[in-house]
Amino acid sequence: MQLKQIYNKITNAIPGFRVRDSQLLMINAISECFDKANPELKDGSNICLIEAPTGTGKSLAYILSGVVSAQKLYKKLIIATATKTLQSQLVEKDIPLLQKHSGVKFSYGLAKGRGNYLCPYQLELSIQENTGDMFTDNKQSQEQLLEIKSNFNKKLWDGDLDISPIQIDHKLKQSITTDKERCLSYSCPFNQKDESTCPFYLNREKLKTCDVIVTNHSLLLSDITIGSGSVLPFKPADYFLCVDEGHNLSDNAISSFSKSFELKHAIGNCNNLSKLIYNQQGNHYLITDTAKCDEMYEQTSNLIIMLDEMQQLLTQNIHLFKDNQLILNDYLNSVLGTEFRDRFVNITYIAGELYANVVDVVDGIKEQLRANQDNLLEANLNKLGFYLTVVERVMQTCQYIINQDDSRYNANAKWIDFKSVRGHEDFVLNARPTHIGNLLLNKLWSKVHGALIASATLAVGEDFRYYLHKLGLNLLPKVATFKLPTSFTYEKQAQIVVPRFKHSPEYTTRDEFTNELSQYLLKTLNYNDGYGTLVLFFNRNQLIETHKMLPKGMHKNILLQTDYMSTQRLLDEHKEKINSGAPSIIFGLNSFAEGVDLPSLYCIHVIITKLPFETHKNPQSMVEEYWVKYEKGNYFFEVSMPETCIRLIQAAGRLIRDEGDYGQLSICDNRLVTKNYGNILLDSLPRFNRKYNSEFINESFAKISAEV
Repeated sequence: MQLKQIYNKITNAIPGFRVRDSQLLMINAISECFDKANPELKDGSNICLIEAPTGTGKSLAYILSGVVSAQKLYKKLIIATATKTLQSQLVEKDIPLLQKHSGVKFSYGLAKGRGNYLCPYQLELSIQENTGDMFTDNKQSQEQLLEIKSNFNKKLWDGDLDISPIQIDHKLKQSITTDKERCLSYSCPFNQKDESTCPFYLNREKLKTCDVIVTNHSLLLSDITIGSGSVLPFKPADYFLCVDEGHNLSDNAISSFSKSFELKHAIGNCNNLSKLIYNQQGNHYLITDTAKCDEMYEQTSNLIIMLDEMQQLLTQNIHLFKDNQLILNDYLNSVLGTEFRDRFVNITYIAGELYANVVDVVDGIKEQLRANQDNLLEANLNKLGFYLTVVERVMQTCQYIINQDDSRYNANAKWIDFKSVRGHEDFVLNARPTHIGNLLLNKLWSKVHGALIASATLAVGEDFRYYLHKLGLNLLPKVATFKLPTSFTYEKQAQIVVPRFKHSPEYTTRDEFTNELSQYLLKTLNYNDGYGTLVLFFNRNQLIETHKMLPKGMHKNILLQTDYMSTQRLLDEHKEKINSGAPSIIFGLNSFAEGVDLPSLYCIHVIITKLPFETHKNPQSMVEEYWVKYEKGNYFFEVSMPETCIRLIQAAGRLIRDEGDYGQLSICDNRLVTKNYGNILLDSLPRFNRKYNSEFINESFAKISAEV
């Protein structure tokens, strides 16, 4: 069947399905890009960016067009999202619905990392370690471990921790999962070739037969880092890629490639590693190759000495820290001499040598275990895998730190935090790239058969240049960009209001602004109708301070994000109050400005307390700003403004979630009207009605209530 025929079949089969022009445009754009994809051209003509506003139905668009194009060209389809919520929606709802009504036959699966699955081997080790321990906490843990084992052995559960039949404590979860360093792979007694019960490897084998795989940004990035096809079952040349929530990809990539380690913690673990390599008391070596062990023991001892000396150096120079932070980029901190860098060079070298030797030993032990099972060797391999991770972190962090920055495209933020970690003060060494575009270009965009990057926010107005640059796609001349029209009539459904504040939220007038904001909220939030209001703060202290300034009588209607460990629990409580006919007001932080879905009566008023400019300079933004200015660029207009536009659009997007929604967006920042850049920000927002109607919220409540 042709794509159009399949789409018509779906629309006729699903009750109440609304045909959307923007969805059809998206389907055709993806289909045209994928069907004509020729990655050999290396010009980006096989890649498209699509800004699809809320209400487009973008998931159905890219699943349908992606599956049809993949089948035509005998390729696979990989869908990568930023959040577990969207992954679940795709696997549990969207893909089964399309599969049921389209008539297209295909298989699909969900790819997750090892840490999301029960490791039967680690479970057995944890049970053995807890046996005989009668302390209350450990006794409870042992009971839970045995319950987990019973559920798994009886096949009541497949080992996916996200759908565990019992609530598993986070600390306990760590003891029953593994990572690539500690995983015994095919040497594991639970993962033999003819009979495997390992949840991770069973799912991995299943994925090899799937036509469509849903995963997250992190796993996709891990795959291209380790080596394409090492984590996901297919290489980029063999699949079409659909990246949803694409505005998060570059930041997620930077986070994925960020490195850090805690100094005291690393020293302690290196001491334990040396004892594992050679136990002086028992004169016992880790492996029979004593020469290898002696070499590793000496390397570990040298690394410990170097890390100890680094700790002493930092302690002696604690006065150089500003707000418990020391910037290591020499062009940002002229106080630092060459001594720091020289020490990091030495640590990098010795950690690299040790890492290579430990990898060899790990591989050798795994080979031995393939031939013969040995409980002691298995236990040592488990410990060695953990210490290998520690050494790797030290090595990689220091590699980033000694990188010679030379442009905005090759610069790492490098810094040390002095803070409390697990109840003890420690130095935490950090390093992260500030631009990831070149890496994505070399490892993903130049290798994938075809790709779509989709999101509700990818452009500033009509301009896609900012995200093209962040993703490294500005270097490919023929990448297609599409900004789809919305199906919402914003001028009828919503109005935007900028209250007349005398003071702006800038640093010099922040106290006066907070007082003015509390007075505005006192008047605005004093209502009894059963609808929701979302008040967005971009500063935790300001949220708490503003809440304290409101009368205690109002507090019963306000839910503070800072009071809840779980976002979902807060949202559930908010909805329960609205469903009972009571008002409910959420005071939320940054995370509530994106991805929160509160349609209908659950949110009729969104109040943005200030423009989401970056207020605190972190090491990453400091490095970015330096290099933009060094290259004669304008940091405010090239970076700050686009970032603020995107955040503002995301925050404003919490208001209208459906064609039947109505409400008001209030932005309590007078810089929208007093600064020259205000119009740029206003024009980047949807076309809300700008003619003020004091009864708009009440009218919106009445309209929605009549439909509910």
